[in-house]
Amino acid sequence: MTPLAISPPSSTPEPDMSSIPQDAATIPHSATPQVLTVCIYINKQANMGPNLDRKKLQQLPDHFGPDRPSVVLQQAVQGCIDSAFQQKAVFTLLTQGYGGEKISATFDGKQHLLSLPVVNSVGYVLRFLKKLCRSLHCENLFSDQPITQHNASYQSEE
Repeated sequence: MTPLAISPPSSTPEPDMSSIPQDAATIPHSATPQVLTVCIYINKQANMGPNLDRKKLQQLPDHFGPDRPSVVLQQAVQGCIDSAFQQKAVFTLLTQGYGGEKISATFDGKQHLLSLPVVNSVGYVLRFLKKLCRSLHCENLFSDQPITQHNASYQSEE
């Protein structure tokens, strides 16, 4: 009788998963709630430096993400390119990566494409954007923390 006191397989509420192979096709589905995401906030009151147009930057969303780090990096970099007085000035600061998201810029009469590096961490996104902003002379443009924008409509270039 003792073996019957232990739950027999027919009454176990959870299905037996031991026969299902745990390969690349099944792992992402089970890991979906644990996928790394990042959210980058835009400080629209920051000093834009000589390369970025404040009016164009104001048209960007208040944040990029939450999404995969590679997607958020692509959106932030593309936002800088799209907000530039001259897209070439931002685009030429970037170096070709491999396997990452693509960005584009239009200058010299044609469209230019570039792959960003593969990104797997929040820290890398922040370091990349900090370095880019330092080159653009617009430090503090991005943050991983929400930015109070309540006076943004009153901040104008005077």
